[in-house]
Amino acid sequence: MFSWISARTRRKRNAHNFYGSIVALSRAPALYSDYGVPDTVEGRFEILVLHVFAALERLGRENGAQGKLNQDLVNLFFDDMDTTSRELGVGDLTVPKKMRVLAAVFEERMAAYKKAFEDKDPRLLSDEFQQNIFAGNDASQVQAKELVRYAEMLRTRLMDTSIQEFMGDEYNAGRDFWVQ
Repeated sequence: MFSWISARTRRKRNAHNFYGSIVALSRAPALYSDYGVPDTVEGRFEILVLHVFAALERLGRENGAQGKLNQDLVNLFFDDMDTTSRELGVGDLTVPKKMRVLAAVFEERMAAYKKAFEDKDPRLLSDEFQQNIFAGNDASQVQAKELVRYAEMLRTRLMDTSIQEFMGDEYNAGRDFWVQ
């Protein structure tokens, strides 16, 4: 009779675990040391958005409960951004305005990354990375191109992962990505 409650609880727990593993993957030291992503609030935000994009894109190829998992993942992302903003000292009255700005940036990045991958144009993705992650620094062109290779590898690895693995309690993108 109340099986929907346990299914919803399980889905939320899986979403929380999955989001946690996406965050862990986006904080991998190699991204900051080898790929040159700035270890700043902005750099961490941008690289997390890239990882959330790849996860949402992968889950978007499925039907059924994964649509709800997508929404849960987005909700967790914005809850995390809200909490982080408050921890960084953004005042309670300013948080909603900051969240609207972050939501607009998130949507802009999602659209740009989607277009770059759909068009199979690594130059578009490299330009996005250079402008947004590396702040337009000319010396960062090589780093942006390396990060494009990473993004393509991330996307491929996630596409090759079964939906059952994502939905399971044991999946850990941060762990499973680097050991393959």
